[in-house]
Amino acid sequence: MNSEKFLYRLQGGCLVIGPALFAASTFFWRPNGTYSAATGTLLVLALVFWTYGLIGVLETLRARLPVYAGVVQLALVYGAIGGAAFGVRGFYDELFSFSREQSVQALTTFGVRADLVFYWPGPLFPLSLLAIGIGLIRSRMAPLWTSIVVCAAGVLFPLSRVPRVAWAAHLVDGLIVVAFAYLGYLRFHMKPSRKTRSGDESPVAVRDGRE
Repeated sequence: MNSEKFLYRLQGGCLVIGPALFAASTFFWRPNGTYSAATGTLLVLALVFWTYGLIGVLETLRARLPVYAGVVQLALVYGAIGGAAFGVRGFYDELFSFSREQSVQALTTFGVRADLVFYWPGPLFPLSLLAIGIGLIRSRMAPLWTSIVVCAAGVLFPLSRVPRVAWAAHLVDGLIVVAFAYLGYLRFHMKPSRKTRSGDESPVAVRDGRE
């Protein structure tokens, strides 16, 4: 196995593990609607794996949409950091037995600093998922249905976190897991890059695991 094929498989695995951990974190919400320490731990770990896998997808998109992929990657990283910050916040919410309202009120003390760490990057992660789905549609580097489901995951993502309604969160999480599990499967089976006639390297487009 060459190094490029290994990276594709590693990234594909991360696209499965990350969303699965993210979905698991929902089961550990506290009854008052705040994150627990367990939720925060799973959320941070999920974003590590998920972001790494998504960066791999963006690397492939960069071959056809270089500027678009670069901008989305920047937004993705900032959004993931914001999401991880919410995960760490779960430790403090559980430690001080904060309700959701108390947790939000505590952050207002810090004004724009809290906005920069929590509230401004927060929407960027689901927007990045939507942008990746759109990029996959434009580049035709994944089956259309998969790309559409990734877009839907990005749009519905806030419904799994903003209202903090457990049943709605589980439904959206399930959609996210299905979408990215298949995208991870495609990434896992992607062919190593090859030289094109122009001399540039470009990955083999994969729709169903075959060239």
